[in-house]
Amino acid sequence: MYRLLIVDDLPIIVDGLLELLEQTDLPLHVMKAYSGEEALELLKNNKIDIVISDIKMPGIGGIELLQKIKDLWPSCKVIFLTGYNDFSYARSAITYGGFEYLLKVESDEKIIESVERAIAKIEEEQDQQQIIARAHKKMRQALPSLQKEYMWGLFQGKQVTECQLRQVFHEVDIPLDAEMPVYMLLGRVDAWKEMFTTPDKALLTYAYQNITDEYLSEHVRCFSLVYDLSRIVWLIQPKEGMADASDSLEWSKAYQYTRDTLECAQETCKKLLGLSVSFVLGTEQTAWSHVSDRFHSIKYCFVYGHGLSSGVILSDTEMEGNDNQGAGSRQDFFYHTRVQFLMTCLENNHKEQFYKQYAELTAIWNDPLTPYERKTELYHSLSAVFLSYINKNQVIRDYVNTLIDLDPLFKPTDNISWSDLTQYFYEMASCIFDWNDSCRTELPAEVIQKVHRYIEENIAKDISLNALADYVGLNPSYFSRLYKQMTGIGLSKYVNDYRNLISKEMLLNTSMKVNEIAAALGYNSALAFIRFFKKQNEMTPQEYRMMRSSS
Repeated sequence: MYRLLIVDDLPIIVDGLLELLEQTDLPLHVMKAYSGEEALELLKNNKIDIVISDIKMPGIGGIELLQKIKDLWPSCKVIFLTGYNDFSYARSAITYGGFEYLLKVESDEKIIESVERAIAKIEEEQDQQQIIARAHKKMRQALPSLQKEYMWGLFQGKQVTECQLRQVFHEVDIPLDAEMPVYMLLGRVDAWKEMFTTPDKALLTYAYQNITDEYLSEHVRCFSLVYDLSRIVWLIQPKEGMADASDSLEWSKAYQYTRDTLECAQETCKKLLGLSVSFVLGTEQTAWSHVSDRFHSIKYCFVYGHGLSSGVILSDTEMEGNDNQGAGSRQDFFYHTRVQFLMTCLENNHKEQFYKQYAELTAIWNDPLTPYERKTELYHSLSAVFLSYINKNQVIRDYVNTLIDLDPLFKPTDNISWSDLTQYFYEMASCIFDWNDSCRTELPAEVIQKVHRYIEENIAKDISLNALADYVGLNPSYFSRLYKQMTGIGLSKYVNDYRNLISKEMLLNTSMKVNEIAAALGYNSALAFIRFFKKQNEMTPQEYRMMRSSS
């Protein structure tokens, strides 16, 4: 139902229009006013959707009333019905947002048609607003995952410019300044009770994150991210407008406040959640280009020395006092983390980050002071990385094998030098990156067709997202987005729809038993297939077969 207000200083006009509109089938609640002042009072106390008004009236005229209407109800449609056939009136009406301009000599049908157009316009705008509102809602719902995906890329070594960082922070609503460094804080749930399920743990970790956010955000600007089931990382800056990168006093205050706040967060988690939690706080401001190194360095504080204790609050510099054995353990852990980072770079086609990390790691091969055993350890570590990557996909293994001899991955020849090995692994990485680039130049439609053929031919095998992404040589998250963009549906829905279609064909056109069909479609048990089929079709496979055979 829409509220329509008729305004005119001539009662006969108002009453006649009211009678006319009440006789229609339009969804209208009609109100009336005999002056601009009376109309304004009604408008202040009621949401009005459509106004039919005279232009020239004593006191508040039609144009002035229009301006006030737009202030009160911007979406209201104002139809001017006047005896003045004057261009200046019409121009003013349109200029200030009038909907239509009609003369009083127009027929009743013309007036009703104008009201119908106003209703149609309101409904169109409401539909648009609903679409926009739904889009905003989905965007808000997607923001946490978008934020996590982007920030996790930074923690894994993705390099970006300050301009790119600033743009993404704005787009996904990350409340940090791309031009300022950060303090890094890591938190951990020390232990879980055996009774806790995975959802319980996720909920409690979220509560732990929320409690700490509340304490920190009172005096500093922060952003937090859960990076596994029980661990959280915070990035911290002074409050907006309080400091710049060179204001050491404000940075010092931000650090001290953060340090002082952690004990309160610990106590609250213990009291409200029954959880023992620990923190490690980085003492140095970290530039965005070094966030990854800092993250992995501080993360190690939780796995050696005092970091193994429960309910601790440590700074990274406090860990310096550990004995030589502890320092060696830390060095080993950080070394292995950096080696694993090379695998991440290969999987995500991050060339620049790979080559930078590779150069730093292999520098020991040219260092005469590095023990032979350490150099050999790096050789085996790199061999494991490359073998693991190329063995994921037979196609890439065959491609690399045609260009590079794979034997040195298993055992280096006697006459090969450390410099030769440096070049060998570099060339293998270049070969893999070239292959990845060639895959990415393949037309998206061809990739989708290739995947669909693979699903059809391998429906009984592993057709998970990771398996399919490996088959086409793409990163799983990128491939998932590409598939949704190209087809309009998620990959899992396509797989389910295809399995459902094939299962129906088997039920109708073969004498296969349910457990045989389940195995042919890749299910581990008949029960799993029956649950799937019933969810898709609201009946069991046997009920479907019987219903079809009897019809």
